[in-house]
Parts: sequence; C-alpha cells; structure tokens
Amino acid sequence: MPIVIDKRIHVLGALDAATTRLPALPLPRSRWSAVDGMGVTTRTGLAPAAIGALVGVIVGTIGGAIAGSPGAGAGYGALAGAVIGLVWGVWRFARRPRRVERPAPAAIARGPQTLKVLEYNVHGGMGGPGEYWATSNDLNRLADEIAKYDPDIVLMQELDRFAFRSNFTDTLAALRRRLNPDGAVMAPSIEKIYGREEGPGILTFHGITIVDSRGLRIPDPFGNNTTRRFRAIADNYAATASNLLKRKRQWHPFRQPPEYQPRGAADTLVRLPDGTEIRVISGHFSSPRPGADEQRRQIDAIAETVGSWDGPTILGADFNVRDGSPEFAREHEVFAAVGLQESTAGAPPNSDRVYASRHFTAANPQKLVAPEGVAPASDHSPVLVELTMSSSSANAPSN
Repeated sequence: MPIVIDKRIHVLGALDAATTRLPALPLPRSRWSAVDGMGVTTRTGLAPAAIGALVGVIVGTIGGAIAGSPGAGAGYGALAGAVIGLVWGVWRFARRPRRVERPAPAAIARGPQTLKVLEYNVHGGMGGPGEYWATSNDLNRLADEIAKYDPDIVLMQELDRFAFRSNFTDTLAALRRRLNPDGAVMAPSIEKIYGREEGPGILTFHGITIVDSRGLRIPDPFGNNTTRRFRAIADNYAATASNLLKRKRQWHPFRQPPEYQPRGAADTLVRLPDGTEIRVISGHFSSPRPGADEQRRQIDAIAETVGSWDGPTILGADFNVRDGSPEFAREHEVFAAVGLQESTAGAPPNSDRVYASRHFTAANPQKLVAPEGVAPASDHSPVLVELTMSSSSANAPSN
C-alpha cells in the first residue's frame, strides 16, 4: 500500500501567510477506516458531549436546588451541557488553521543562517523508560529539557493526543503552553477507536514560522481493516493482563498477530526571519520485523518525496535502527541518493538522527544523556546539531 497524504493535521496557532506552499506530490489522500471514524467521533463528539453533560448536571442541580427543583435542573443542565460540549468539539475539529501576515521578527541572535536543531522522541511527555501517565511535573521537565538547549527547530516523535497512557494529554498543546513557540504542528500517524492520536511533530522558535504542513502517512503492511486491528489490540491487551497477573505464560488468544503499526512524518515548510524557506520533515519509522520490508516501505517512500523540493531540507527521525547495522548503512545510501547526508554523524550511537541537504554544514552533533541520578524527561535522549547554511544557498530560489 503506498504512502498517502494526510491534511488532517493538528496545528496550534496560525500559519505564516506566505505564497509558497509545499511541493505537490502525486500521492493519494488518506482515507478513514471505520475504526478511524469512530476514534474521531469519540474525540470530537462523544467525549465533549459527555463532559458537557456532567458539568451541566452539576450546574443544573445547584441551580435547580436554588429554584426548588433540583431534578429538573439536573436534566435540563445535562441536555444543555451535552449540546454545548458537542458543538464545541465539532467546532474544534472543523476549524482550519488561520494564515496571518507576520511582521518581520528580529534576526536570530546566533546569526540568521545558523540553526540549532533538536531531534527528540518525547514519549508522550510521560518521562523515562517504563513511565506512564503524563503529570504536570513530567511535562515541565520535558519542556525544561527542550528549553535548556535553546533550539531553533525541534523535531519530535510520539506526541500523544487523547491517549489513555498519557492521561488524555495533548502533548503538543502542553509544550506550546510552556515554551511559547512560533510554530507548532503534529501529523498523526495513527488513530485509535477511542480517539487517541499519536505522531511526529515540529516546534519552531526565534521568529521561525511554519508556512505549510501536511502528514505523510505510511499504512500498516498487514492491513488496515477492523478485524486485523481488533485481533492485534486484543492480543496485546491479553499479554499485558497476563503480565499484571504474573502468569508464567502470556495469553495470546489470536496467536500474536503483528502489532498494528502505521508510521509517518510531519512534512512542513518553515520560514526564517530573513525570508529563507526550508523544508523540515520529522518522521518516526519501524524497526525491522518479520513479514515486511519496513525500510523499503518507509525510508524509501519518504526519500522519494524529498526530490520534489530542491531547496534547503532538514529531516530528522526516530529510525528505530542502530548505528552499524545493515539497515543503518542502507538508510545512508537511500538518503544520499536524494542529496541528504547525516548531520549527527559523530554523536554517540543512537536511533535518532538528523539529515540535511547540501545547503548546510553540520557542527557539534551531540547525544544529550541525562546526568547520573537525574530523572530523564523521556525514554529517548535528545540529539542536537548546529546547521549553518551557506550564504549562496540562503536566498536562492527553492524550486
């Protein structure tokens, strides 16, 4: 199944009102399955209506008690609250990001053509390995970790939205409130039946704005139908339950079907304060697994889209492939063929890497491991690199 374009992205704030857009790609649009549709309905309709009804019952009961009819007040309050919640949820889903004219910001203090790029799998804002439940302290620690390095562009993976595991936190929104970026976008790769979204995203700072954005979604190789997805999730939950019950053997009622695992990338066009436009891609890809050539399906597919833009390009991802493996070597070959070289070469081995086009010179690649005794902000260590754009490339026509 080919890579597809998904325009249903999660954008916070406004986009830069530029005339340039991302290059057109000869790819089909993403289409919802029944499970996807149920997830969207739950998140945008049922959940807001239920919350509104609950608030309405409380308010209506109090108001009814004052008026001498608490039962009627509760009923009318529930109805009114449900309607308000439903309208609010649908409005939030249907609205499109505004494009606004922005005043020219001040040049970046480090020099307008040197960018600090941070690549970071943020684990839903839940903290270190094995951690779940995104508390305010966890999110503060994650935001502090990002702010500490004062990046210009942050490429992120495992952003959650309405997920059980991270207590329904919108990771992108939580980071935006704490960091006040100039641009914030998430491109969901997966939609669960109860409304959870997960995917990669991008934050921009220091006057760098997002001009255009879309999702590049890579469907699961074993199918997207409801039966396949149900078997995979039921088997996974059965295994989790058997672990909690400390069974010697895990339950696998459906004989361990492959995990349902679509992947994807957030594909954006950003604008520097001096007007230079850069294509920035943040991806999350699968490790090798039996029955599917994940690298050809994912890395090759994303690399093919790079050739549609000959301007400055930055691509970062959690590749789930370690340095020195055959997949690592082939990854370099595939990206080199479309003009991208690894910028984080020289940093300690990691599955998170950054690639850049010929327009950039890389310096100071680092893997930023938490000091001994300090709780990590994620189950991945961020990777940082400085990319300096040549003066001849900065304002050249992009395509």
